[in-house]
Amino acid sequence: MFGGAASAGVALSALIAWGHPILAARWGLLWRIVLWAAAWFIAVAAALQLPRRTAVALILGAAVALRVAALAGAPTTSDDLYRYAWDGRVQLAGLDPYTSAPAAPQLAGLHERWLWPDAAGCAALHRRAGCTRINRPSSRTIYPPVAEAWFSVVYRLGGIGARYKAWQIAGLLTDMATVGLLVVGLRRWGRDTRWVALYALSPFAVVEIVNNAHVDGLAIAFAVAALVVGAEGSSVCPSYHWTRSEAGRDIAVGLLLGAAALVKLYPALLLVAVVGVGNTRAARSLGRAALAAAGLAVVAYLPHVWVAGWRVVGFLPGYLKEEHYDHGGRFLLAGTLGLPGPATAALAALGLLGAVGWVLWRRPPFVRGVAVLLAALFLTATPVQPWYACSLLAVATLASWPWWAAITAAGYPYFFAVILDDPHTVGLGRACYAAALAVLVIVHQIDRRRAASTPTVAPNGATMADVSR
Repeated sequence: MFGGAASAGVALSALIAWGHPILAARWGLLWRIVLWAAAWFIAVAAALQLPRRTAVALILGAAVALRVAALAGAPTTSDDLYRYAWDGRVQLAGLDPYTSAPAAPQLAGLHERWLWPDAAGCAALHRRAGCTRINRPSSRTIYPPVAEAWFSVVYRLGGIGARYKAWQIAGLLTDMATVGLLVVGLRRWGRDTRWVALYALSPFAVVEIVNNAHVDGLAIAFAVAALVVGAEGSSVCPSYHWTRSEAGRDIAVGLLLGAAALVKLYPALLLVAVVGVGNTRAARSLGRAALAAAGLAVVAYLPHVWVAGWRVVGFLPGYLKEEHYDHGGRFLLAGTLGLPGPATAALAALGLLGAVGWVLWRRPPFVRGVAVLLAALFLTATPVQPWYACSLLAVATLASWPWWAAITAAGYPYFFAVILDDPHTVGLGRACYAAALAVLVIVHQIDRRRAASTPTVAPNGATMADVSR
């Protein structure tokens, strides 16, 4: 059963990559992803029934095959990598990417035919003459410094001649690094390593990190590495001990989460979960990690600030306005109450702050705290971009909580509706995110009742329900 489901996933991965992009394939592309998701569900269930070593070997082999198949064609649902290529091009020319927008006249000499097609190329893209593949060409970049450094490295190694393939291969490498880190992390967190199938075989990670080459894959790898390091200080992982010092562990976790936040900003929120890394002095651990992350941010931003000044903020304010976060329009679940925009935004913020407060108060194990914070962020912000929640899928894999994948899946119908200008976009988005929230609530209640009715005594005399809190 595993072989058949994994093979179906590989075939669908290649079919999606070979097929038409979203504007041409339209809803048919989503249905292919749905079919792949069904095969993924079967493959994960089958993997959990196999002998552990055999299962992990088969899962890793299938993971490579799925990602190689995703290299078969151009990106299908995103054009972000073209901005990556431009930012890399600018940096290799000795310029700072925060200083000017791609369409700035002074940068015309850097325009490559691949990113700035001629009239025939624009016609093939169904665009007017003088077009570019780069999204928002009149806006400066939004990406933080570690992402920019990554763009520079990939561009230097791949060059303009590699076009989108270099970025997809870079995505494949970062995603396979994440898969490997998940295997290590599952061992250190005392979980069944066969759960790596949850992320490794997922259509979401393959499509977004490899085919679309989103730089989020690099941020996810840093965040998972932080969870691997943090596992050694967890009370639920007594067989592993930090061999240096608690301070060194906290600093390492802070640097890794800081690096993730300097790829995509939202992982900075995960620093709050550091209170669950050690057994004592949570405030001290959080302080060390936060200072390490802040120090890294200063070092990374300083050269750009020296050159570009306040322009290092880039397109971030424009992005928040474009996504309607400035007046509360993007907060779908909070918006169901029909409150004015500012009140809707405040309600969503309170929901996220409630999750932050719970983590600070309860100090759950690091991986659980990170999962709660990410779930709260995506359920309150309800982003249209489904690739953001691939990070939650990776954390759910470490926690062995498959139902949290519902939040990652919820973004896809909403994303397609937005891109295809569906008249029922808001209603569909609310329904999908509400369904994901309902799944989490229902499963949580079932687990609580099961734990209450059949407590299991751990070796130290505590119940397993106590250990898992």
